[in-house]
Amino acid sequence: MQKWKSVASALGSARVKAVGPTTLRAHRMTAANLAGLREAPLSWRRPVRSVSHVRAISCTSGIWAKRNADDKHDEDESSKPSRRRKGGGEGAKVGPESSSSTALVASKGKGSVSEVMVQRDRSGLGDSSSTELVSNDPNWLPKEVIVIPVFRRPVFPGIATPIALTDPELCEAILRLKNQYGSNLYVGLFLAKNQREREDNKLIKSVDEVHEIGCLGQVVHIQGVNQMGMQLLIAGTGRVLITGAAKTEPFLTVNIERCIDKPFDSNDKVIKAYMLEIMATVKSIVKLEHFFKEQLQTILTQVNVQNPAHLADITTSMTTSDRGSLQSVLEEFDIQDRLAKALRLLKIELEQAEVQKTIQNQMEDNVSKMQRKHFLTEQLKIIKKELGMEVDEKEDLVRKMTSKLAEINPPPNAEKVIQEQLKKISMLEPSSPEFSMTRTYLDWLVAIPWGVSTADTLDVLGARDILDSDHHAMKDVKDRILEFIAVGVLKGTVQGKIICLNGPPGVGKTSIGKSIASSLGREFFRFSVGGMTDVSEIKGHRRTYVGAMPGKIVQALKTAGSNNPVIMLDEIDKLGRGYQGDPASALLEVLDPSQNKDFVDHYIDVPIDLSQCLFVCTSNALDTIPGPLRDRMEVIQVSGYTADDKLEIARKHLLPKAREDAGLKTGNSIVSDAALRTLIIKYCREPGVRNLQKQIEKMFRKIAFELATKQSSKVTVNDSNLEKFVGAPIFPKDRIFDSTPTGVVMGLAWTSLGGVSLFIETVAVAPSEKAALRCTGQMGDVMKESTEIAFSFARRWLHEHEPTNDFFDKNQIHMHIPEGATPKDGPSAGITMTTTLLSLAMGKPVRQKLAMTGEMSLTGSVLPVGGIKEKVLASQRAGVDTVILPVDNKRDWEELDDKTRELTRVHFASTYRDVFDIAFSEDKVVSAARKAPKKVVKAKGKAEAKVDPVESEDP
Repeated sequence: MQKWKSVASALGSARVKAVGPTTLRAHRMTAANLAGLREAPLSWRRPVRSVSHVRAISCTSGIWAKRNADDKHDEDESSKPSRRRKGGGEGAKVGPESSSSTALVASKGKGSVSEVMVQRDRSGLGDSSSTELVSNDPNWLPKEVIVIPVFRRPVFPGIATPIALTDPELCEAILRLKNQYGSNLYVGLFLAKNQREREDNKLIKSVDEVHEIGCLGQVVHIQGVNQMGMQLLIAGTGRVLITGAAKTEPFLTVNIERCIDKPFDSNDKVIKAYMLEIMATVKSIVKLEHFFKEQLQTILTQVNVQNPAHLADITTSMTTSDRGSLQSVLEEFDIQDRLAKALRLLKIELEQAEVQKTIQNQMEDNVSKMQRKHFLTEQLKIIKKELGMEVDEKEDLVRKMTSKLAEINPPPNAEKVIQEQLKKISMLEPSSPEFSMTRTYLDWLVAIPWGVSTADTLDVLGARDILDSDHHAMKDVKDRILEFIAVGVLKGTVQGKIICLNGPPGVGKTSIGKSIASSLGREFFRFSVGGMTDVSEIKGHRRTYVGAMPGKIVQALKTAGSNNPVIMLDEIDKLGRGYQGDPASALLEVLDPSQNKDFVDHYIDVPIDLSQCLFVCTSNALDTIPGPLRDRMEVIQVSGYTADDKLEIARKHLLPKAREDAGLKTGNSIVSDAALRTLIIKYCREPGVRNLQKQIEKMFRKIAFELATKQSSKVTVNDSNLEKFVGAPIFPKDRIFDSTPTGVVMGLAWTSLGGVSLFIETVAVAPSEKAALRCTGQMGDVMKESTEIAFSFARRWLHEHEPTNDFFDKNQIHMHIPEGATPKDGPSAGITMTTTLLSLAMGKPVRQKLAMTGEMSLTGSVLPVGGIKEKVLASQRAGVDTVILPVDNKRDWEELDDKTRELTRVHFASTYRDVFDIAFSEDKVVSAARKAPKKVVKAKGKAEAKVDPVESEDP
């Protein structure tokens, strides 16, 4: 549509005389003549046949004004005889040479021609075609012309086109020719076969690079002559054919001949019909473009409808068609076919105008609806405001914030910030981006529960009942919470604490946090810090960032609605560290009682008191928690459950929940205690109950399937049919060895998943001239050192007590710890390794159902180890009834509950002599036990423990 606008704008300013070969010679148009076209009369000496538009272009020295020019072929021109083309290509000439032909003057060097602006912005590729009808008029047609290629669209006769030249040598040649010939300076405008950008200054040196049919152009005006080049206004005068190349240096010059249209009958009905249809199509386009209606109607009055050739050229040049389609019209000499092609292009233009008009109407409708809605909305707001039904958004916001501020009790520094923000938002416009940021900040400031606390339930017995009903066992955790409440009863207030529950997975560390909050009557908020790598998750983002928000601590206070909630930081031992900072370091301030009373979040930027909060952290291993962070927490070990504990948990908690989730009832699904115990012993030996819960859920799904398929109306699971519901046992045997052989001893180890029992095996591989020991089983560096210490001590012990036994000196020994795929490390297997080496050397097995743990020094001292509770529970799961522990771990044994200690007989050893006597003197121990009554060792505040009489003889 831009083309139509340009044509309309130009046509509204002036009407110009037609320019033809004869009249151009008779009337030499100078720059002054062209500049005066705006004031030209409506008609000159000859009637106006066509109008073409010269678009305004920008140049260095000035701006082309919009001008109009007409072109008309002499009516006598169509009656001249035509000749067939006899030659073509480079150097071909047709007709006699004329000595008066225009001579070209050019300087040495290469020329460059680039089109600055043509009449269309769209272009395409077109194929050249030849014609057999040519004319050679030496009276006005120059024999040689300079080739100025056009790249976007061809130039039609009767159209004035601005062209920019940038090559200095070509510009100099044009100026010389202009000074010499004045208005009789002609150039050839030919469409290049390959479209290029205007910045591409590569010269065209061959006629093969342009279409052979183009337009002869008369240079009517030159403007903007400077170092950057100059601008030419060239008027198309007629179609010409390249007959050959005259020169190629410094720029392309060709020989041309005039192309004559085929004879036609202007009264032919078909031609008239085409012309009428073209006029109707143009009028339709005018109707779609109301803004240019008057200008486009002027074109219709200026075009001579009796000249179909001129009508086809003018209307085709007004379209936005591609360069190939336009070139095909230029190369068409059959008037009827030319009119048909022009009509086809106009129809395409009409369709585009209709689509554009449809889009425009749709956009106008949408805009109108939006404007109408906006207008009505504004009116409604004003009406509501006048009636008192609605208040101003900003005033309402300030009122709500002020009322919220009255409900809380912020400290002076926080209240000062809130008042400043209220004053700031009252001066901002609601449409301002700063308004929304300030509003969000104010929302967070007033959402923090400043001074709002929940009343603590200071009832020790009531809290005990709540903890016991929610969780079985976990005595240490329950006692610590009850102590916490007891202190609050005496002081009348409860201060915040930081507790860390450390233990294997599935023992209820996370779930007990809710019970703690319930027993205290506080709100509970939990979030996991496992894998957290961004400090902003704890400390919040700066308000300068887009989408900034406070950290998890402030979010916990907002969610809880009080300043003393129970906040659980789950998986604190799995904190990450990335380029955003170290969250563990950020937690130092949060979990420090002396610092968290003035905790500053980056977003809130106001000190917040966290001293009333009770922080409960959970972890599986303490060694991955940074030391400074671990020192700020009170660590409570949560060990695994015994088989009896698991049985009780399954009865009270797991079975009812799983039965309800499966849609079953107690009457149609029965699980016996024997089945549960077998499930615990042979399927679920892990310290926690998570796997036990999965197995029970699996069992109830099988029961639900049988009931749903009508296989039975009631299902009972007992020890005999348990495999039908949960599959084959994972642990078919309690121990690897039913009877411990020579060279094998059971040890106890601790892992992050709880305690485990493991056998250490030694065998003599082959005789050897010197002592040799080989170890396998994925041992770590510390455990490898323990094997070396054990081997050295065993050789010395055997040499002292059995001097004649040279087993270690003459055999190569292999030590292995089963489950080789599991990495193992630690010093607690020292006495176990020594015992298995001596058992192999003496050929004597240790007593049955015996397990031991303890680190041993090179001199034979038994050193204390950790994880006693987990190891004792692991020995019970393995069916062991006797355990040897270091004497320094007696306090850990005494902290165990009564039921755990009743199931295991313990022996404490201070030196390896004690271990040796217990491991290899079963008969002596038994006989001594029969003769002497058992002594009772009673720990302060603890239940009685069974101690073997041999133990009492330890120094």
